[in-house]
Amino acid sequence: MRLSKRSAILASAIVTMALLSTLGVARPAAAQLLGGLLGTVGGVLGGVVGGVVGILAPPINPGQYTLRFEPTQMVYSTPNGSQPVMRPSSVIGTMTLSVSNGQTDLQFSVKNLRPNTIYTIWTVFYPLAWPMYFAPGSTRPALDPNYPNGLATYYVDGGVVAPTASLSAHFTNGMGLDPGVTFVTDSWGYGSVHLTLDYNILGNTYDDGPPVGNKSLVTQCVVDSPGPQRGPCPSSKSIQRVTTTWLRKYIAQVPAADRAAQCANYDASDPGAIFWQCIDPATVDPNSGNGLPRVWRFPFDHFRLAAHPDGLTHGFIGGNESEHVIDMVGRRCKLTNTCP
Repeated sequence: MRLSKRSAILASAIVTMALLSTLGVARPAAAQLLGGLLGTVGGVLGGVVGGVVGILAPPINPGQYTLRFEPTQMVYSTPNGSQPVMRPSSVIGTMTLSVSNGQTDLQFSVKNLRPNTIYTIWTVFYPLAWPMYFAPGSTRPALDPNYPNGLATYYVDGGVVAPTASLSAHFTNGMGLDPGVTFVTDSWGYGSVHLTLDYNILGNTYDDGPPVGNKSLVTQCVVDSPGPQRGPCPSSKSIQRVTTTWLRKYIAQVPAADRAAQCANYDASDPGAIFWQCIDPATVDPNSGNGLPRVWRFPFDHFRLAAHPDGLTHGFIGGNESEHVIDMVGRRCKLTNTCP
């Protein structure tokens, strides 16, 4: 029987990934080969890797890892009214990750950064431009212009970033410090945080990995005039971003044969029930029957450490350009030895 081009490529991908698993995909050569293979297969099959094979990035086996964050050029300046960094040439940021039983123990510490400042860490899914650079006037490092909408396997409705926080965390959207990797530095620019995430942050499939935020935002028109806004917003430049939420998985997005097992609230007798959010059975409280909806996942490209000179966190987003400063980044490729 003669295989079609589509079948031959998919078969080759599966065989190659099996071989890489045997050899240890954490090695640089193996990781680069896997990345190239997935790029080829994804391009030809139009996303079959994500839909069938399920591997979206070079795997990182469960275990303990240390990720050294890299300072940005912002540590040498004081944009947006931020405090001066204590010792710009001696800034240190270290994240320790330990994954076990589907959870992540995360510890993070910094030294010599901005004193008495709120910091948060963000999970970023779009590729970072490297060498790192900042557009004129920007306080955020630029994303790779070759991927204006993220990787081809990313979600149409997915946001660029999401908070590094548990799905079960109770967000305040700025009405008090939001949960997640949030901490306040002391007068010397030292700070730390330790928390457990209820997912595998190193995962690399649509169902195992960091949760994705929604691209749609809650916004508000703000102009330089006392009192509430009345009438149409005069300019798109007056639109301020407030927050968003997780990118939910709906029952309709689960294969029909798997809906009863994967969605605790699935009702086969009600055709309209497929448009409910899919509740993860593992999260259902046996007493109340309440649970959490599933959220789409995606492997992170890098983390961003954001200073908040405005004295607030902003829920599921870092805030507007004038409300935060990115002082450090932590790149995934450092964990797979595949950095350019």
